[in-house]
Amino acid sequence: MYKLMLTPQAAADIANIGEFEAGFVRKSLEKLQSAPGLGLKLWGRDDILLYQTMTDARIVYRVSATEIQVLGVNSLQVPVPVIDSHPHISALVLAAGRTAYADTMPFSSLADTFLASGVDDLIIVVGDHAEQAREELSRKNVTIVVNNDFSEGLSKSLRGGLKMLQSVTSAVMLSLGNRPFVSREVISALIKAYREGGSKVVVPSYSQMRGHPVIFDAKLLPELLKVRGNAGGRDVIKHHFKELTEVDVGDAGVLERTWLN
Repeated sequence: MYKLMLTPQAAADIANIGEFEAGFVRKSLEKLQSAPGLGLKLWGRDDILLYQTMTDARIVYRVSATEIQVLGVNSLQVPVPVIDSHPHISALVLAAGRTAYADTMPFSSLADTFLASGVDDLIIVVGDHAEQAREELSRKNVTIVVNNDFSEGLSKSLRGGLKMLQSVTSAVMLSLGNRPFVSREVISALIKAYREGGSKVVVPSYSQMRGHPVIFDAKLLPELLKVRGNAGGRDVIKHHFKELTEVDVGDAGVLERTWLN
């Protein structure tokens, strides 16, 4: 049995989330004392793990040889208005790759398209071409995440980007950097469909073929965080196909991609 230690921040977090949810947190901590490896390793950190309780609270902790140090507890049970006319939608673009990949990556125009389309914030995950991205995006309201381990698969970039989402995020719009031809009209249409329909997944289609970007409701974030290997949200879409809204956009840009020679 591991010794449990709460940092002052973690103790304050538990005190502020309410007795009902705190009870689930305490039960989860008891479980972690016996099996600390149940949590997911946070992107880019081998020593920090995240465990999600049954009430969707997130326990962030560090494990040593004999001790579990709880760094913080983040509750996802945030009160929202009964009528939410403007749910917060974050866009996440996975654009990590080797240096040569940057030749086909129009960071500036890609950011302009998303920022002008109605998303509330934009996160771009980059790889070897981080300096180029910082230079092109220095004057834009974009959060840049660097993934130097992009060779380990797309899921590494996915988890790194999801880690940067704001607590108020209602949905994440996931896209790939090699899909630079997506138009602002398409993005706006997907946002409109999500806000009006409330589906867990919203995906564009052209000529009966599904493309990018895809909107995932925040309730699916735990599943997205569990994705491994060279995969994005494909398996999550399959799992929730009955809760999916398909928007026919009549624009081949949702399918077209750039290629390296």
